[in-house]
Amino acid sequence: MVLSYRALYRVWRPQTFRDLVGQEHITRTLQNALAEGSFSHAYLFSGPRGTGKTSAAKIMAKAVNCEKGPAPEPCNDCQTCRRITEGSLMDVVEIDAASNRGVDEIRDLRDKVKYAPTEVRYKVYIIDEVHMLTTEAFNALLKTLEEPPGHVIFILATTEPHKLPQTIVSRCQRFAFRRIALPEIVNRLRYICEAQSVKADENALHQIALAADGGMRDALSLLDQVLAFGGRQVDEETVLAVTGSVSRTDLAGILSALAHSDAAAALERADRLIMGGLEPERLLQDLIHACRDLLLMKTAPQLPEVKDRLHDHLWTELAEKWSVSRLSAVMDGLIAYQQQMKWTPHPRIVLELAIVNAAQSQSASDEKEEVVPSDTIRCLEERIRQLEGRLEAIQGQVAVQSSPQTAGFRRHEPPKKASSRTAGASVQQDQWKSLLQQSDTETFRHVKQWWPDILQKVKERKITVHAWLVDGDPVMASKDTVVVAFKNKIHRETTEKETNKSLIEQVMQDVLGRSFRLITVMRQDWDALSDSIAEMSAAAEEGKDADAPQSDDVMQKAVELFGEDLVEVVD
Repeated sequence: MVLSYRALYRVWRPQTFRDLVGQEHITRTLQNALAEGSFSHAYLFSGPRGTGKTSAAKIMAKAVNCEKGPAPEPCNDCQTCRRITEGSLMDVVEIDAASNRGVDEIRDLRDKVKYAPTEVRYKVYIIDEVHMLTTEAFNALLKTLEEPPGHVIFILATTEPHKLPQTIVSRCQRFAFRRIALPEIVNRLRYICEAQSVKADENALHQIALAADGGMRDALSLLDQVLAFGGRQVDEETVLAVTGSVSRTDLAGILSALAHSDAAAALERADRLIMGGLEPERLLQDLIHACRDLLLMKTAPQLPEVKDRLHDHLWTELAEKWSVSRLSAVMDGLIAYQQQMKWTPHPRIVLELAIVNAAQSQSASDEKEEVVPSDTIRCLEERIRQLEGRLEAIQGQVAVQSSPQTAGFRRHEPPKKASSRTAGASVQQDQWKSLLQQSDTETFRHVKQWWPDILQKVKERKITVHAWLVDGDPVMASKDTVVVAFKNKIHRETTEKETNKSLIEQVMQDVLGRSFRLITVMRQDWDALSDSIAEMSAAAEEGKDADAPQSDDVMQKAVELFGEDLVEVVD
């Protein structure tokens, strides 16, 4: 008994350049070359699987040998076109390099190339997966590929062009096939379903296109499988059952629970899905893609992909519950756990840990938005600005009253304010002065003593964070803050990432016995701030020599501004 059924990807294989979906940059070039009769003797088609490389090669073979051509499109009606489509024309040879990769097969090809075609204008050799050839086979092919007889055309197809010798690549016209865009795959699937009299839901077609990952052949194979599973109707539930994916409704439910920091609800939904047969790896992957979709909705709502897929009210309402910064932090965490899941024998535990951490995560920018400066803080900042003004006025009076003949005196410029660039990642210049007033020598000594233990604990928890943090040194501490100065800008910026910063603060709390806020600063900026403090202290000392009562007032103001630990009086 002969099976009459043919797979969809074979039935709907492109037969003209017009049928090739998503590769207009290639089809237009080839059609122009055919129209002008200036086509090459060797082509290299490279790109992901299922994007039309072999189909384009066969269409090219028909176009150059069509009885009505060479023409930009084959007629598909003449005997030559039909026989090439059926694979029965001996002058068009398709070779699978994966199973004919040796030097003997290529030598046999090289010997046959010199014979003229028997039935058509050109002999066409289509070598699929050409990267599988051995080095010796490539060497045997090299000279023939460079200068073949005028009646021969070579078309090489590969998914891994980087494995080809440059001597081969340089002898071909190279065309890079792209992954097919999701809307184009959906449109093609819709067209095929209508032609096959199959009812298909839009959401189901979107799910098939997502699972195909840019490959039309994969999309048609999945559609074939869904039709075999669910009959003549394609719905989202059937597609999810075949692909093993999570429904958009379930993903929205988990993300909604995470947005409200409800880890219990998110874990309950995940448990129900896993008990239903879903793999933890697939759920984590779908969560990452869902977060990516929300991020696109928040940052680029005009993208065609967003308009086509995420237009329903459920996802619109869900996007309003998330901020861009928190979504980014959650995605960073999920991707990190996805990497860990590859090497663990307990993927479900890793998934549950990822969900719990995502529910508890808060981005630094969210925290900033929630913190509103109190009236007390604003009053203190205003008081500091007033004291700075009075101090500068006193310094100016001392400079005017002093003269070059007065022994023990010298002219000096008014102290310059510390550059605004001395501010750290989250601290402004005025806040630095307030922070310096709160510096505590005993706490700083305690932090310095236990800093090696903090580094060791960080290394045990996450060695990559330790690699960044080891570049920094604590330079100041208060009752609830530790300032760390870094020599390398990249190390400091990486430490400032929310997940890394939270880990370090948690370790400091475990080692030091109470919670501290981590503030980072560049070493050169900290040194500049220290120099500015020293200048103001020196100016205060000169004021003391010029006029004792005024000097006492200056020193008092300096102590009030910067604290006793940072102001040193030298006789």
